[in-house]
Order: sequence, then C-alpha cells, then structure tokens
Amino acid sequence: MERILIVDDNEEFVEDTLLGLRRHYECHWAETGEAGLERMGSVEPDLVLLDYDLGEGASGLDILGRLVSEHPDVPVIMVTKESGVRTIVRAMKQGAFDYVVKNTSREDFLDVIRKGLALRQVKQENVWLRRRLQESLGQMIGDSPAIRRVKQEIREAAATDLSVLITGETGTGKTMIARMIHEASGRRQQAFVEVNVSAIERELFNSEVFGHEKGSFTGAVGTKRGLTELAHRGTLFLDEIGDMDPQAQIKLLTAIESGLIRRVGSLKDIQVDFRLVAATHQALEERIRQGLMRQDLFYRINQQRIRIPPLRERAEDLPALLRYFLHKHFPGRTGLELAPGTLDLLADQAWPGNVREFESAVQLAVVRCGEGPLSAAHFNLGGQAVRTPAQEADYSLLTDRPFAEARDVLLDQLRRAYVERFVTGGVSVKDAAEQIGISREVLHRWMKDLGQDG
Repeated sequence: MERILIVDDNEEFVEDTLLGLRRHYECHWAETGEAGLERMGSVEPDLVLLDYDLGEGASGLDILGRLVSEHPDVPVIMVTKESGVRTIVRAMKQGAFDYVVKNTSREDFLDVIRKGLALRQVKQENVWLRRRLQESLGQMIGDSPAIRRVKQEIREAAATDLSVLITGETGTGKTMIARMIHEASGRRQQAFVEVNVSAIERELFNSEVFGHEKGSFTGAVGTKRGLTELAHRGTLFLDEIGDMDPQAQIKLLTAIESGLIRRVGSLKDIQVDFRLVAATHQALEERIRQGLMRQDLFYRINQQRIRIPPLRERAEDLPALLRYFLHKHFPGRTGLELAPGTLDLLADQAWPGNVREFESAVQLAVVRCGEGPLSAAHFNLGGQAVRTPAQEADYSLLTDRPFAEARDVLLDQLRRAYVERFVTGGVSVKDAAEQIGISREVLHRWMKDLGQDG
C-alpha cells in the first residue's frame, strides 16, 4: 500500500483527511515541519501533503524547499486555506507538484493525490530503466569511440517507441542489441518475439508471422496465432529482414501502418500493437535498387538506425575482449600471458566473423597453448593459422613462373580469401555467393577445390 505523510498542525483537518485516505493509503502524520523532515527517513512516503501555513517553527515554503532538495523523487502537494494566485505561484516555483485547497471536495482531493502518486511511479520507473540499461550496456565489451557511439544510440532508441534498424556484419551482436533495447524500453514486461526471416520457408512465412485459421491450407489442423500477435504490446524483432519476400513485405507494411493483421484463411482483421526492431547484414539501399526491398517499408523500419562496427574497425577493444573471453571460458586459468607482438598481429586480422569468430579463436588458442604464453600461432582464422606479413604473396617469386601459372596461384589465393572471409566466417553459402557476386554453384566448386566443401 502506498504511503502518505501529512505535515499539518491542524488536528481537526488531519483527522478529517485521514478518514478519507486510510481506506486507500497508509497514512502518517507529523505536526510540525521539522518533525515531518525527521519522519521522511523512517516512513519513506510516496507522497507528502504539506500545510502552507504551518504555525510554529519553519514555514511551509521553507520545509518545501528542504523536501524538494533532500527527497527530489517524492512529490509534495501544498495544502492551503485559500487558492490565492501568489500563494500558488510561490509554491510551484519552490518545486511543489500541485496544490489543494482545504475545503475542496474529497474526490477532487483524491484526484490530485492519485496524479502525484502516478508521477512518483513514473520517476521510479525511469530510474529503474536507466539502471537496467546501464547494466545491459556493460555487456558490450570495449570502450572505443565506435562502441561508445553505439551505446549512446541504444540509450536513445530505448527511450522511444520508434522502429529501429540495426545493421552490421555477421557476428557483431545485432540480436543482443535488439534485446537490450527491448529490456530497457516501456515494453520490457511484454514479449520479445524474435523472427529469423531467412530461416522461414517462403511458403510458410505468412502463416508463421501472421497466423492461420483451421483448414486454411493442407496441414492447418488448428488455428495458429502468428508471431505478430504474440508480440502484441511487446517487441517484434525481425532478423535478416533483407531476405523478406516482397509480397510478405506488403503485409508487414500494412501491419505497421494500420496496426491490423489478418491470419491466412481469415476474413477478420486483428488489432496488434508492437514495437518493430529489424536487423540485417545487407545494404538495404542496394536491395531497393535491385527491386528486392520496398522503399516505403524501408522508410518505416529505418526511423532510427544503429550501425554496429565490425571488429576490424575497433581493434583497440581486442585486449578487453580477450580478457573477457579468457575469464568467461577459463576462469581457473590465471596468469595466461601473450607472447610479444601477438596483439599487434591479431589487430591486423580482418575477423570476418567479428566478435563471434574472435571468441572461438580465443577458446582454441588456449587449448593449443598448453602452459605457455599465447602466441599468434595458437589462434585460428577461418580454419587457417593467422597469417603474418611474411606469409603474404611474394610477387618476386611469382614472376619467376610463367604468367598463366602465376595467375592461377593468385586466383587460388583470392578464392581462398573469399571462402575464409564469408563462408567459414559464418555467412551462409547463399548470402556469401550474393555478396561476392557469383552463383552458389561456382562458390560450391571453389570450396570443393579448396577442400572445404562438406
């Protein structure tokens, strides 16, 4: 039960007030301003009713100033004998939430109190959200300028209900950031529904996302609620939205603009209210030019944008990430050291799988190193040992060969680099082929020639 502290020297008024309030709130009384200040610590009230015309000791305005200064989160309602403009203005300037005249009706009195308590709840919730968000941001390892920028953008996104588009390469942590935004938002107590667009068969997309009615198609043995319904009042996270079929994009756009969805096989619209967060590793502007992404949908999902930098753009975060993964996976291994120059060599890598790839590389390196210090030779990049500058292509040796033979050697190295960056780094063969600009069949042939197919 919410607690109210009444600071007033008029015993008759207090008794009458208590009769109306005790049915709804836990009430406490202090007869003087100083007594009221002393009781703030023991009572910990959610709201204070403060008499403007305290008889002895400090005035009501003096006590108001100290309450606002020492307990800024507790709303104070000034209680006055008459509604003089000067009195009201002075109280509001001093920081009072509102005022109420002593002879006002009980219902109006209660209404002002309810508004004050609602303000208290909002303030407490905002403090909790800021603390929760700060804790969540602590999960993002690193303090580079790029990461500090991302953290600030997450704070801004959590404070609104606008759609958010998260962009970044595979392994940068897009899903983690989507969850952080949800858990620090006003929708945190509702569902966070994650949909990996690329993992749903095109023929089943409408049924999965928007639901279906019993008998609407072969195999529809019952009515099914779609993921958009499950996200009602919560957050709908569409991962890899760039892979969404254009026809499904139309239905999603309708749902965003109207707040209405329709299950497959139904003639009835259903009202939904969800906050949309989308993510992609693709350049959606290019998808628009190719006719694969609707421009109007893009505008809807791109109200706020957060770009997660790849690991190669924040190499200064590698030491912190290394310490974090060593503690996470090998808490009992103390005293692990790095061989001289190892960090510099790691910082020179492209890390196409980003943080996810680096974490795996750290785990493998510790297993390989035994009791000795970690060196570049212990780390793995895309199935190959880390290459030092001495292992880069030596054109002086290549020019000793016939041109056709040297060209084939360079092409093999280039194909291997593409396979290691995209496929072995965690990107699907379909997406890798699309980014390289070749067919999946050609990419499969490259992988087979390099001994990495299957």
